[in-house]
Amino acid sequence: MRSILFFSGLILSSSVLANTTEQQALAEQVKALWQAGDVSAAQALLSPMVTNKTKDAQLLALLGQTEALLNNADKAEDLLEKAVKIDSNNADYQHWYATVSCNLAASASMFSALGYAKRCKKAYEAALELAPENPRSYIALGSFLAQAPGVAGGDKDKALQLAEQLKQIDLLQGILLQLNASDLQDDAVFNALLAKDELLTQRPETYLQRGVAFSRADQHAKAMALFEQALTMPASDDEAAEAKAQALYQIGRSAVKGELAVDKGIAALQQFIEQQPAADNIDWAKLRLGQLYLLQQQQAKAEAILKPLLASTQDKELKDELQKLL
Repeated sequence: MRSILFFSGLILSSSVLANTTEQQALAEQVKALWQAGDVSAAQALLSPMVTNKTKDAQLLALLGQTEALLNNADKAEDLLEKAVKIDSNNADYQHWYATVSCNLAASASMFSALGYAKRCKKAYEAALELAPENPRSYIALGSFLAQAPGVAGGDKDKALQLAEQLKQIDLLQGILLQLNASDLQDDAVFNALLAKDELLTQRPETYLQRGVAFSRADQHAKAMALFEQALTMPASDDEAAEAKAQALYQIGRSAVKGELAVDKGIAALQQFIEQQPAADNIDWAKLRLGQLYLLQQQQAKAEAILKPLLASTQDKELKDELQKLL
């Protein structure tokens, strides 16, 4: 994201102006590479510019976000932590740092996870304070509060308060955050949400999120039925289309986890992979498809997907899962 430098009461020399222009151009170039899916090229561009002595917050943050996109979470957190220490008033840096810390918390030991979660929450709070007009700030902090356990800083009541505030800025996103912070396995709670906000009845996210809640509880048959319901909703905007695509992935995942409706899971994942080749979880979709082929005793089809994936992935967690299968 573009970093905008503000100067107040200063006479800017031509060298400073040139440097600022170069920084903006670099940020745009890196952003374009991210959007094109060529994250490795962004890494190759930025890495030679960064050393242990680098004090350029924007440069550190850009490389940190790039490493995060490559699933190099430890490197990403180190770089983004440095960026935040140099420029703590940049909402983007705080947001990226928080996100990486949250991701590390999800896979860390209990003792380490609490430390990561604490840093995540603090940085998301800082991002919200710095950018109170940005819906992203409410969504990120609210989602953390809704999902994290209490010992790690979670607080569903505060998440619901943020959802109400967000409704004043972005009604749809506020409603979806409210959904995320609610007990969606409870029929009464879910039906009350639908009655309160009729918009939810026409959104695929409603049934996708409820399905994920049942999936987390290992109730995969219920989850799959909800994912299928999500697919019947209109793709009225880009977010709805993305939710329907993720419902396809979740059908495949539930087929794997529940060892049920394998043919349906295969068809859903094939459709997802064909339609969403640049999705963040495309490699996980390929893993799930390979797992379903293994459940059908189709070893050759599974290996044709899983072996190239093992050779190409840089995701440590994914690699561990692949090594168990091959």
